[in-house]
Amino acid sequence: MENTKIGNKEIIALLVTITFNQLVINGSKAILNTTSSASLLNILFISIIVILFTSAICFFLNKFSAFDLIDISRFLGGNFLKWIIGLLYVIYFIVFSGNLLNLFSTCLQIIYFPVTLLFFIRLFLVIGAIIICLFKNNAIYRSTFVLFPILIISTLFLFISDIQFFNVENVYPMFGFGIFSTFISGLSNLLIFQTLAYIFFLPPMMKNPLEIKKLTITSIIISSLLILLTVATILFTFNGLVEIDELLPLYSAVRYIDYGSFFQKMNSIFLLIWIMSFVSYLGITLKFSSNILKKLFLSKSDSIFIIILAILLFLASGWQENYAISIIFTQNMLKWFFFILIFGISFLILVLAYLKYRYKTNKKIS
Repeated sequence: MENTKIGNKEIIALLVTITFNQLVINGSKAILNTTSSASLLNILFISIIVILFTSAICFFLNKFSAFDLIDISRFLGGNFLKWIIGLLYVIYFIVFSGNLLNLFSTCLQIIYFPVTLLFFIRLFLVIGAIIICLFKNNAIYRSTFVLFPILIISTLFLFISDIQFFNVENVYPMFGFGIFSTFISGLSNLLIFQTLAYIFFLPPMMKNPLEIKKLTITSIIISSLLILLTVATILFTFNGLVEIDELLPLYSAVRYIDYGSFFQKMNSIFLLIWIMSFVSYLGITLKFSSNILKKLFLSKSDSIFIIILAILLFLASGWQENYAISIIFTQNMLKWFFFILIFGISFLILVLAYLKYRYKTNKKIS
């Protein structure tokens, strides 16, 4: 039988990997374009919000032992609510990752594979994710853990290498476009913490479910530091008051690295790391989505679900006409889907289920 339990280190690695991919593909650009020179202050602000929200999620999840949101939904509203929440999350995971697949594939085509059709670039990435998912013994989580230190080291290396080009005056004015932009409009940057959507489904997969708060908070802190380093690299290297219109602004920062002829292909190395990381992200998304469907259909195997979901993900990545439409779709649709589902519906279910649990417990005692 496949070992379905994930160790503490793998939990941290997979959660950070999810956020890292949002950061590289579109997150850093969105943060800078929203809050300009106040980006670093905005990151600290939203990181505190995410830590507090994550703590609240973990508080309620710990009250239900090794239950995930699907189990808790069934406890609260029966099979009807269980199916509604399960399908909403599967749709969310597939649509969001499909949109991200389109963005990343377009960037790869323009930057490095101009003569390759987007169809084949997307197909290559999806097939890679399928292969990793179909391996037994949680190969997807183990491979993510192996890649995790490379993501950390490469981010630190990029920051240190570009220090010589930094202009720290780009951090002024401190509040960028204004206080409202930094602390109110800037709340939209919470979208970069896609990790929040996955936390609801972690407990049954963990070897130590009661440690979920410690592990998730640790991953949020590491992710926040990576976001700070990445955005700081772009902000100090370029002008923070000029809208970032680069497809991959972090890639532009990589091209500044110069350590002589031996490191001339540094941009290729970073792209390779990001491609491997993105394949891991797609694999994690397929695995979580298939686990939801497996629970809904009471199935013992998730292989068929992984194949079906991969096909849907591929289709979801191809309906947008171009890169600009994918960005608009993220800002106008997926952003609200994220806030309503994660901060609204899911958290409300946790609270109501906890109140129901307390009521039934008190009733038994009395």
